[in-house]
Amino acid sequence: MRVNIFSAKGVKTESKLELPEKIFEVKPHATVLRQYIHVYQKIQRAGTVATKTRGQVSGGGRKPWAQKGTGRARHGSVRSPIWVGGGKTFGPQPRTFEAALPKKVKDLALRSALSAKAAAGLVYVVADPVFKEPKTSQARELLAKLKTTQPLVVLSEKADNIRLSFRNLVGVETIEVADLNPYAVLAAKEVVFFKEGLGKLKDRLIKEEVKAVKTVKAKRAVSRKPKAVSRKREESKK
Repeated sequence: MRVNIFSAKGVKTESKLELPEKIFEVKPHATVLRQYIHVYQKIQRAGTVATKTRGQVSGGGRKPWAQKGTGRARHGSVRSPIWVGGGKTFGPQPRTFEAALPKKVKDLALRSALSAKAAAGLVYVVADPVFKEPKTSQARELLAKLKTTQPLVVLSEKADNIRLSFRNLVGVETIEVADLNPYAVLAAKEVVFFKEGLGKLKDRLIKEEVKAVKTVKAKRAVSRKPKAVSRKREESKK
C-alpha cells in the first residue's frame, strides 16, 4: 500500500511511501482484537478496593447485654454485620487482575488494528518535523492541514519538544513506537506516523519476528542431531 508523504507543515507532497505489507495489509482478526481489548481493560483495574469483615472492625470486646431477661434480641457483638458500623458480609477484598497474552497474539492484534485504519485511509505519514522548542501552535497547524479530528500521534522516540507541543491539544494523544498498542490505535480516529517512526515500527514487528523464527529453527536443528555414541559402546563394538 502506497501513501502520500505530508511535509512537516501538513502539506501533501508528490512523494509516496510504501507501507510494510506485513503490518498494514493484514486481514483484521476480530477475535484477536476482542481478546486483546478484554485483557487490556482488565489489567487496568487496580483491585485495591476493600471492606472490613467483623474480625477487622474495632470494638465489640464484650457482649452488648445479657442473653436473657432484657426483652431484646440476643446479640453477642456490636461487630456483627447486622449492626450499624459492623463488619461487611462478603464485601470486596483486594485482588489482582493480572492477565497475559502470547507475544504473537499481541503483535497480530496490532497488525490487525493498523491494517483496519490503513484500509479506511486513516493513516498519515508526515516528514519528521523539527521542534526546537515546545510549540503548540505549530502542532495545531500541522493537524489542521491534515484535517484530523481525534488523532493518535506516534513518536519515533522520547521527544519532549514534540510531545509537549501536542499535549495541550484537545482529543490528541501521543505515544512512542515502543508503546504502540491496538487499544490506542482503535481508540483514535486517525493515526499519524512520522517517517522515522515507521522504520522503528518495522524493526519491532518484522525484524523481531524473523529473529524469533531463526531461533526456533536453530533449536529444532540442534534437537534433531544424533546423540554422540558413548565410549563404552564404541569399545564394545571393537
